Amino acid sequence: MKCYLHRISKEVGWSNPLLKERNFLSIGWADFATSEYWLPDQNDISRIAESVAKCWQDYGWDVPRARFGLQRFLQMEKGDRVIVPTWGAFHVYEVADNECLVAADIEESVQNLKSWSGKCPFVKGGYLTEHDGQHKEQNKLDLGFFRRVTKVQRAIPRSGYADAALTSRMKVRQTNVEITDLQQSIDRAISAFKTQRPINLREIVLEKCAAKVREAIVTELTPNRFEKLIESYFKRQGADAMIPAKNERGKEGDADVVATFNTLNLIVNVQAKHHQGETNDWAVQQIDNYRDNKSEAMTGDEFTQVAWVISTAENFSENCKELARTEGVRLIDGNEFGKMLLDTGMEQLDHLMGG
Repeated sequence: MKCYLHRISKEVGWSNPLLKERNFLSIGWADFATSEYWLPDQNDISRIAESVAKCWQDYGWDVPRARFGLQRFLQMEKGDRVIVPTWGAFHVYEVADNECLVAADIEESVQNLKSWSGKCPFVKGGYLTEHDGQHKEQNKLDLGFFRRVTKVQRAIPRSGYADAALTSRMKVRQTNVEITDLQQSIDRAISAFKTQRPINLREIVLEKCAAKVREAIVTELTPNRFEKLIESYFKRQGADAMIPAKNERGKEGDADVVATFNTLNLIVNVQAKHHQGETNDWAVQQIDNYRDNKSEAMTGDEFTQVAWVISTAENFSENCKELARTEGVRLIDGNEFGKMLLDTGMEQLDHLMGG
């Protein structure tokens, strides 16, 4: 599959309705499409640019560089993606077949279609022509070739969904250019628009930096210092945080950090896991039991008790995730905790890490 950028620059009042309502992508070159120069090349599209040059030379005209755009347009194959830029947005279509169409081929398909100005189409002398509804006023349209396409996604805003590379490429003025090198950018834009998740620079930076923070925690901190890091994090958030004694009497389960937000009447009980790989459901069991035990001890104090597992691991086992869903325990992996630390501010990170 190749990707192309195709700019609608000819007869926009017709080209846009043809695309939106009839799924025909159009280009100019109507005089060439109705000439004898086009006929020999219908089965050998690779000669189109050469034939255009000969046609223009024979008429004494300057040979247009844009002829290569026409050749690319006609060489597009079924399944190729086409980006059609518009005002502040862009459409994504897929080439439906390998047919290169001229006006006579689409005559029946455009019946009852109206241009932006309310004109009606018909084909005369090989040209797509418009009239005012009574055939009193007739104008040839410079639309010579058409490709049948199917809609992938229309009206994706450039801002928020097109990355820098795709945004820059959509500024080119050529009618048709190949942009297969931007396939990933296009796929990301479509996916982001469908899920309504626009490009967020802050999230991108956090995502990239969080992995480095997690790596530093795993390699540079001991389990005890990891607990101190969590305690410091909660203090920075305004909580009264502490690390319970490991030999706390009468406790059930286990919590490594307890953070109390007095103004919110909220207590966060945390089980800290400093390791790589995958965290299993034992962590959830421990913190769930601890929370339930504390909840009974504090009945009447109107504090809400919540339970978290903060792990330096990259993932949690399926049993762990299932138990956490059942018991209402929040799971925070190493990358997510890295983002949380970064959100406190880079100037505070060194302090939190114990530097």
